[in-house]
Amino acid sequence: MGGDLGTVEYAGLLGTGEVDMPSVPGPTISRRPVPGTERFFSAVAISVDPPAVAPPSADARTVTLLRQAREHGVTTFDVAAARFPERGERLIATAFPSSDPDLEVIVGRSVQSLARERSARGPSGPIEDLGAALEASLEQSGRRLAPAPVSVVEWIPEAGGSPGDAREPTLLPPVPSGRRELLWAVRLLFPPSAPPSTGHSPTLFAGDLSLLDRELVSGFGPTNRKLEASVIARNPFSDGRLDGSRFAAAALLAGPGAGPIDLRRLRADFEPVLALGFLTKSRRRTLAQAALRFVLGWPWVVTSVIPLPTPERFEEILGFESSPPFTDDERAALDLVK
Repeated sequence: MGGDLGTVEYAGLLGTGEVDMPSVPGPTISRRPVPGTERFFSAVAISVDPPAVAPPSADARTVTLLRQAREHGVTTFDVAAARFPERGERLIATAFPSSDPDLEVIVGRSVQSLARERSARGPSGPIEDLGAALEASLEQSGRRLAPAPVSVVEWIPEAGGSPGDAREPTLLPPVPSGRRELLWAVRLLFPPSAPPSTGHSPTLFAGDLSLLDRELVSGFGPTNRKLEASVIARNPFSDGRLDGSRFAAAALLAGPGAGPIDLRRLRADFEPVLALGFLTKSRRRTLAQAALRFVLGWPWVVTSVIPLPTPERFEEILGFESSPPFTDDERAALDLVK
């Protein structure tokens, strides 16, 4: 594989150095149809994941970046994986105070999250069944997001079980009355050998997919296109390894007073990334752009959820569609990378 984990060359591979990339003014993000509906998602969805508490200047910066993303064609925003989704919802409402018919917001729900909300209301609240608890929870999200809509509910099953569980029929919770316009997706905790049944149409799933985690391809590859199951692809940058943010964080943490860097762990994290260097060799794309090209190259992916880009990398990441698609030789080489 070659290369040293701390070299400038490695930073260039990740796309944190200079790259010959044309500047594309105006909207750059395409939209993808959701099969079985008249709805569209933007090719990338922005994850809105603020900290529990932030100074007004940080929130203002986030709002500005969300509006810039919308100007680039992003219409889909996500709080399903946010640590503090209520804060994320309020920031979306602040960023988009006027009604926008193209806006789609993905929220997440699970039995555990509904139980936490019920506990927060105290013992005086009424005892609710799952359907009533879900309706009350979505009503609260709707109020925080307004005028943006709650568009997609990503249902997160209970953790546990085995990979075989992913092949069993997956049932969604009862759909609250009056919310037939909502789309429902099931988070896949294990990569299935084939798309499981949800008992709901359209069939939407959410799961991790990246250049370093390709297991979903076996279940949703071209041979299963006739099933019209669609995927919200999560973690396309593989926890920051493919856009450089994890590498930058590791370097930042190694400041005065920090303990020694675990070189063995660092190498285990980043050697697989070095093996993908051929995707950026021509310097016509960064590794972050290649990561999005790979994920969105599958026709069953309706959107790929990415972190809100930093200002210095905004044009690079949201301009990924201006980078060249994979060649046949690159795809063949990728098949050899394990």
